[in-house]
Amino acid sequence: MKYAFDHLQTINELLRAHNKIILLTDFDGTLASIQEHPDLALLSEEMRQVLLKFSQNKTFFLGIVTGRSLRQIKRLVNIPKILYAANHGIELEGPGIQFSSPEAKKARYNLWHVYMQLFKSLRHIEGVYLEDKGYTVSLHYRLVKKARDREFVTNTLDRVIKPYLEKHILSLSTGKMVYEIRPPVTWNKATTIQWLLTNYFPLEFSGEALLVYLGDDQADIEVFTAFSGQRLMVFVGTPADTSAADYYVNSPEEVKSFLDLLYKQKDEGNHDLLTEGKRAI
Repeated sequence: MKYAFDHLQTINELLRAHNKIILLTDFDGTLASIQEHPDLALLSEEMRQVLLKFSQNKTFFLGIVTGRSLRQIKRLVNIPKILYAANHGIELEGPGIQFSSPEAKKARYNLWHVYMQLFKSLRHIEGVYLEDKGYTVSLHYRLVKKARDREFVTNTLDRVIKPYLEKHILSLSTGKMVYEIRPPVTWNKATTIQWLLTNYFPLEFSGEALLVYLGDDQADIEVFTAFSGQRLMVFVGTPADTSAADYYVNSPEEVKSFLDLLYKQKDEGNHDLLTEGKRAI
């Protein structure tokens, strides 16, 4: 995996070979810095203005692909007429589409029971944050400072979720200091994007359009692994975390610089802009 700003000429050549760009990006840790508490996350106005330009340019099709709920991500991004793939794709909303997984709806009863069991068992642990996102439940433990408390959280989750996993009526995945309890569907960010590429994007964005994806977490690594060839996969964070992406940038601040360069290159047709390297940051 290469540092994107050291290879802008190569990226530029890839961009020049495509007239249309499908730009899909994660939110937390990619467009906005990860916060100690998920409710503290904010999209900067500067980043929102960058995304707004993409949403208004017919060269691009913009989508946000996130583990957050649809209600949350729409409020945080606040840009109309773009694609929102929420709860890892269980909820989709955008131009011409509004979808919620029927299997996820069926799992709602079990998710609520797991939520209540965890709430009762962990409410005395300082720093635990249990998030009901409708079709998924997130157990955040970033603010749990004591090692024995973190061990208690893990052991409690294992005990509560075990019967649901054994019966294949719920599933469990991990992220950055968070456990994600999901419906038992083979539907994640990677499968969602594959479905969208096959069934959703307008005709002019099929075939020769370039897929650009940015993300920072384990669910995003699944996307990097699933797609290869004429794609542009960009990991956000320490490069040792994954080798599946084509390139990496270090932070949401560098994501903004990268997106600025991407937009200018395609919008203005100035093929020298991306060769300016880190001087543009």
